[in-house]
Amino acid sequence: MKRLLALLLVLVACTPALAAKKPSYTYFRVGNTVDAKNASYANTIGAPTLVGTFRDSTFDAKQPAFWYVRVLEIPTPRWTAYDAKRYGVKMTPDVPMTTQERAVTSPIWYTPR
Repeated sequence: MKRLLALLLVLVACTPALAAKKPSYTYFRVGNTVDAKNASYANTIGAPTLVGTFRDSTFDAKQPAFWYVRVLEIPTPRWTAYDAKRYGVKMTPDVPMTTQERAVTSPIWYTPR
């Protein structure tokens, strides 16, 4: 028997500023306050904590399923920006000066009996 795997991407929690906008996939652009020249950033975007709940409206108890969470942090200076500032060097344009950390949780698996 052939099984199909479907992916449903759901936004469960975001910052209040983004929540006020019409829902869209542009939520994943969180903004960028990095000042690479000074190896600094303003923690004025995003939120210190996010809490949300999710109910899978497409859940079918007869089908296997899994869920997991992906998290995006706001961009911050990369180590190259700190080194450039500390040692007074100019990095070439191909050197990334910012980074955006990501996290993925362990999945929750459901298998029908």
